[in-house]
Amino acid sequence: MQPPPTTTTSAVSGSRADPTGSRIECILIVLSFAAFLFSLQYRYQTANDNPLSPGTSDGARVPDTWRLGVGEERARVAIVGCGGAGCNVLRRVAAPPNATRIAVNDTVHPSMAEVSTRVLVAAGSLQAYASMDEKAVPNMETDEEKQISASLLDRDIVVMLGGLGGELGGWGMSLVGRVARILGDASVAFATVPFTIEGPIRRQLAEAQLRLLQKRADGVVTFSNDRLLQFARDLPLTKAFAALGAIMARPAAELGAVLTRSDVVPLRRTLAGVREWRFGMGAGREKHRCFVAVEEAYSSPWFTSLPEEISHAIVLMSVPEPDKDEIEILQEIRRRSPHAVIAWASLPSVATDDRTIVQVLAGI
Repeated sequence: MQPPPTTTTSAVSGSRADPTGSRIECILIVLSFAAFLFSLQYRYQTANDNPLSPGTSDGARVPDTWRLGVGEERARVAIVGCGGAGCNVLRRVAAPPNATRIAVNDTVHPSMAEVSTRVLVAAGSLQAYASMDEKAVPNMETDEEKQISASLLDRDIVVMLGGLGGELGGWGMSLVGRVARILGDASVAFATVPFTIEGPIRRQLAEAQLRLLQKRADGVVTFSNDRLLQFARDLPLTKAFAALGAIMARPAAELGAVLTRSDVVPLRRTLAGVREWRFGMGAGREKHRCFVAVEEAYSSPWFTSLPEEISHAIVLMSVPEPDKDEIEILQEIRRRSPHAVIAWASLPSVATDDRTIVQVLAGI
C-alpha cells in the first residue's frame, strides 16, 4: 500500500489564485519610492531657495541659525558698570526701556552722575567674596552681595562692564556674576585688558581676574588695550579710551534691546558653551554694503585672526533693506565661519543713516 502523494500546491495555488495582493504590494513600493524622491527634491529646493535654512544643496548639514527677539515679552536687563573704567563705559550706554543701569564703585565718581542706581562697596573685600563658589556657598551673607542682589531683582540677564587689572573692576564683575547666578540670571561681561607696558604685576592680576570672571559669568568678551592703538594711534590716550568706551557701550545696549525673555535660556547656553569671546563691528554703504560691513567686522582689532575656528556667533545688524540685507549678511558670515552656530537679530535702522552696520560677538 503506497502512502498518499504529498501535495505542495496549496500555497502556490493560493497565491496564483489571488494575484491582487502582489499587485497592491508592488504599487505600494512604487508609491513609497516616488514619495522618497519627492522629499529629496523638496529638501534640495528648500536649501537653495532659503539661504537661512540649515540644509544645503548637497544634502550636508550646516550649524543652526536662529533669530533673537521674536518673543512677545522683552527681557528685563541690568547693565552694570564696575569700577572707574566700567562706570565710564556705562555713562555712554543708551539704555533701552527694558533695561536699568547700575553703577558699582567704592566711591561716588563723576561718571555715576546720571546713573540713578548706585552700589558702593569696599574694594578690599571683593576678591574674597567673588571667589566664593555659588554651589558651595549658595547664600548671600555679605552686605555687598545683598546690595547687588537688591539692584538685580526681577532681571533676566545682567550685562557687566569693567576693566581688568585694578582693585575693583575685575573682582567687582565677578561678584556681580556670582550674585546673578544665584538669582538665576544669565550674564555676560565686557572687559578691558591692560596695556603690556603697564607691567607684569598688573597683567598677572588681570589674568587672575579674567580666570575667575570666566567662572562667574556665562560669557566674557575681552578688549585688549594694546589693540586700541591699532585704530587710535594718533589720538590722545584719553580720547582713545573714550572711543573704546563708546565701542563697548554699543553691543551692551543693543544686545539688551533685542532680547526677549524666551531668548534668555538658549542665549545662556550659547554664551556658556564658549570660553573666549571676541567682538568686531563694521559698516558699509551702497551696493556692496553688506560685504564691506562684515569684512570690517572681521578685521576689527579685537576680533579673532582665525574666523574659521568660530564655533558660535551672536550677530546684531542694522540694515536699510531688512529682508535682502539680512540674508546677505548671514551668507557672508557663513562663508567666513562655516562651522558657527549663529544667533542673530535685526535692530531698527535710523531713518537718516543709510549704512549697514554689523556687530559680531564671536566665540572661539
